[in-house]
Amino acid sequence: MLNKNLLAAMCLAFATAPAAAQTVLKLNSPAPPPSYLHKGVFEPWAAAVMADAGGTLKIEMSYGGQLGNWSVAYDRMIDGVSDISFILTGLTGGRFKQEDVASLPFETRDSNEAAIGLWKLFEKGITADEFKQVKLLATVAFPNAAIHSMKPINQLSDLKGNKYAVGNAILGGVIVALGATPVSLRPDEVYQAMSRGTVDGAVMPFTGMYTFKLHEVGKSHLDVPLGADAAALVMNKQSYDKLPAQARAAIDKHSGLPLTEKLGVATQAQWQLGYDTVKDRLIKLSPDEEKKWQAALSPIAQKWAEGAPNGVKVLEAFRAEVQALRKK
Repeated sequence: MLNKNLLAAMCLAFATAPAAAQTVLKLNSPAPPPSYLHKGVFEPWAAAVMADAGGTLKIEMSYGGQLGNWSVAYDRMIDGVSDISFILTGLTGGRFKQEDVASLPFETRDSNEAAIGLWKLFEKGITADEFKQVKLLATVAFPNAAIHSMKPINQLSDLKGNKYAVGNAILGGVIVALGATPVSLRPDEVYQAMSRGTVDGAVMPFTGMYTFKLHEVGKSHLDVPLGADAAALVMNKQSYDKLPAQARAAIDKHSGLPLTEKLGVATQAQWQLGYDTVKDRLIKLSPDEEKKWQAALSPIAQKWAEGAPNGVKVLEAFRAEVQALRKK
C-alpha cells in the first residue's frame, strides 16, 4: 500500500501538471468582415475542426486584410504572419497560372462547376505542382464575372473607349478583346475608383458586386459569363506539419472536396442575393449579340492554353470535369 505522504505528493503532481499545449492557428481572410464567407463557411469549418481536434487546436480569425490584403495574403502566409489564408490565385504574382483556367470566358455556368473542376484537377495531380509549397484546403471559384457600369451596355460598341477594373490578367485580356481598356485593381479598390470616375465600371461577379457594394455606384449590370475568379484556402505547410496528429486529421476530415462544395453552395446563394438586388437594372445580351461576344473572345482560351504551364492538358481536363459535372 502506498505511503500517505507519497500518495499526496502524486496527487499534487497530477493536479499541477501542465495541460497539453494548444496550438493556435491564425486564419487570414482579406474579404470584408461582413462577407458571407466568414459566418457562412469559415467559422463553421473552424468550429468543426476544433471540435474534432479534441482541444489540441484553436483557430483565430482575422478579417479585412489585417494580416495581409489580397496582394500580399499569400506571402504573409508563407512568411508565417498567418497560418491559413484565403487568397485570390490571380493576385499571387503568377504562382498559380493553371488555376486561371477557371477565369476563361464562357467555360462554366456557375461557381460550383468551376470550383469542383479545379479541385478535381488538383486531386488528379494535374495542377498539384502549383501547391507544393502549401497545404491546399479547398479550391474556390466566384461566379462568372459580369460588367457593372455607370452606363448601360447592350452591344460591343458600347464598351469602346471605356475603362474597366479587372482583378486578373485574363479578365484584362477579355476587356481588350472587347475593345475597352482594363485597369488592374484589387476588389477593395474598385468602389472608390468607380465613384471617382477613374474607371467606367468593373468586371466582377455579382457576389463581389454585393460584397464590395458596387451596386451603390454602378447603375447598370450586364449578365454575361466572362470568367470566374479562382481562389483557394491554403495553409502554411510547416504549420500543418507541426500539428498533433489529431489536429491534422481534423483538418483533413473537414477540408478538400467537402469544403470546396460548401464554398460553392454558399457562393451561389450569395450570387443569387446580389443578382436579385439589381434585377431591375439587369441587362442580358440578345442571342445574336452574345454570339458576337463569343466570337470576339474565342481566341483567349487558345492563347491561354499555349502560354500557361501544361495549358493544353489543363484546359482539356477542366472542360472534361465540367462536362462530367453537368451530366450528373
